[in-house]
Amino acid sequence: MSSITLDSSSRNTLLSLQNTSQLFNTTQGHLNSGKKINSAADGATAFFQASALSDRASDILNRKSTIDQSVQSLQTALTATSAVTGLLKQLQAVEQGARGASLNQRVAATQQFKDIGQQLSQLVKDASFQGLNILTSTSSTLATQFSERTAATFTIKGYNLVATGTSNGKTLFTQAAVFQSNGSLTFSALVGDSGQTHEVAGFSSLDLSGTAAGQGTVAGSIANAIFSGTDNRISNAISQLRAITSALGTNVSILQSRSNFSSSYSNSLSTGAGALTLADLNSEAANSQALQLRQQFGVQALVSANQQNQSVLTLLRG
Repeated sequence: MSSITLDSSSRNTLLSLQNTSQLFNTTQGHLNSGKKINSAADGATAFFQASALSDRASDILNRKSTIDQSVQSLQTALTATSAVTGLLKQLQAVEQGARGASLNQRVAATQQFKDIGQQLSQLVKDASFQGLNILTSTSSTLATQFSERTAATFTIKGYNLVATGTSNGKTLFTQAAVFQSNGSLTFSALVGDSGQTHEVAGFSSLDLSGTAAGQGTVAGSIANAIFSGTDNRISNAISQLRAITSALGTNVSILQSRSNFSSSYSNSLSTGAGALTLADLNSEAANSQALQLRQQFGVQALVSANQQNQSVLTLLRG
């Protein structure tokens, strides 16, 4: 097939149309993707800088997800401590109600007291989140890493609210070994005078009026001391729990602050990446319309040139 020879004007017009078509396709790509930099070929420096910022933003959001899970774990613990506070107050109410009560009422109060203690222990043991319970073991830890830096880690050590001993200050009853390993409450360990010199196995032994047959087995003064010691012991447990709850609440605030920071930081990084790569859609739309007009003008110019050539050929034939 022989080559087609074009005159200089037609070649220039055709070349202009090709350039316009390339620009139009580029502009359409910007409009479709919303970006002016889609690959390293569009601008290597901006592309790799934006990629680094986007990757960093993604990493921070992944860390934020971990932080949020830690917050939920602490919220679970806080929900449990709130419920435990209620049960401790019930224990105290039962103990106070047993004062001056009849023998039958004191017998019933003893069982209620033990049942509440059992439920308190079971509630604490059920307060786990994703397999972690920071209220049942001082060896439990909740470690949250805020960034790739090893030092940017926040570690929360666990408590043992229902410990079977008094060797640590992270249990409810720091003055007595109240709970057994199965969660049962040791009545005599909790119900005793301030020095636990006198202890009893049930409220039935405590009659403030004296030691009349069937009414009590200890003197009224000792019974009163036991009631007072028990009341103080439960009050101390409530105060201890408030301190633990306060510490947990402070930790939640710290984690929430880091979570909020991570959201803002990630947004800043994404905004920075966008500034390097995002296209001005208004400008690109205007460019698209202008290039369409340029294409139409170029086509018309080629048509006009062709018509001129046809006119010359007609004259030559004529």
